[in-house]
Amino acid sequence: LGDIKARGLTTVALSQAIQQAFQQQKLILQPFVKVEIGQYRPFFISGTVAHPGSYPFQPGITVRHALAIAGGFRASAVGNTEPALEIADLRSARSNLALEEYRLKVRLARLQAESRLEKSFVAPPDSPVEFGGQLIDGIIASEQQQLDARLAAYRDDVSYLEASLDRAKKEAAMLAAAREEREKTANIQLQELQSARSLREKGLITNSNVLTAERAHTSYRAELAQTELQQEQAQQAMLNAESELRKKHQSHEMELIGQTQDAQVELGKIQSQIRYVADKLLFIFTYGEQRTFDDLQGSVRISIFRRDQKIAHDIVADQNTEVRAGDVIEVSVVANKGFYAPDSGISSKVQNPAVQRSMVGQ
Repeated sequence: LGDIKARGLTTVALSQAIQQAFQQQKLILQPFVKVEIGQYRPFFISGTVAHPGSYPFQPGITVRHALAIAGGFRASAVGNTEPALEIADLRSARSNLALEEYRLKVRLARLQAESRLEKSFVAPPDSPVEFGGQLIDGIIASEQQQLDARLAAYRDDVSYLEASLDRAKKEAAMLAAAREEREKTANIQLQELQSARSLREKGLITNSNVLTAERAHTSYRAELAQTELQQEQAQQAMLNAESELRKKHQSHEMELIGQTQDAQVELGKIQSQIRYVADKLLFIFTYGEQRTFDDLQGSVRISIFRRDQKIAHDIVADQNTEVRAGDVIEVSVVANKGFYAPDSGISSKVQNPAVQRSMVGQ
């Protein structure tokens, strides 16, 4: 007979085509031809099922049968992980995150007290109930020790700078008084020099007396200039001490602002992770052990990718849709009972439902 086209034909149509070919070529006048399918292409199923993969096709199976072959729904399973085990892991993760959240809250309380230069702080009241009081007390005590040490170091630095500033002020005041006295003495010496010059013109004293008065006046003027220089140096030292003290206050304030911002950012990240873990726990509690359409009524989305000859298209299916050989079935569970929403608890409502595919939280 040669080649007989089989694509797109049923077994009955193909047997009839072969029978007609025998008759037309007069090879067999009254042939009896029976065509049977030796092996079907498998179908594939993926998504929120216990055992995704490829399975042998059987004529007449529906989506419900395919789900049963794949082990049923398992909205929270990864491989062979049981929901109960994952719930335990998530609870442990949530406890660790809650402890880290409380530690950051205590740190923020300590930073606020340090910025006000207070010796103690009030710890947040919402400590994790799953941890003993000894651990919570240890966290608070550690932050209190940091507060004591940091305040002591800051006050020591400030005290040293304030003492330096006081010394500079006293030295500047002493030099200002000395300058004033020297100015008075220099003025008296100038008056004596002018009087001596006047008496010399009248011939009442000699030049040596005038020279002596001039040398005394010059000496007092030199001492006055030296005192003025020392006073300027003392004033500059006082300004430097004031600047160092001001910088110390500013650097302490900026350091506290930076540490507070870092703690707030870390706290926001931890709280976001806590919300995600809580939402995931809620999803597993709601869907993790349920495996029937009735249990998940209104929460199942099934689509079939099917190729007919040269055309491929997606089909929205339900439990009674018939499966064909080569179909790719994708199963999703739609979490429509109010999951993650920013800045809200796990019971908050969202307008657009979130889709859980396998174990990936969307």
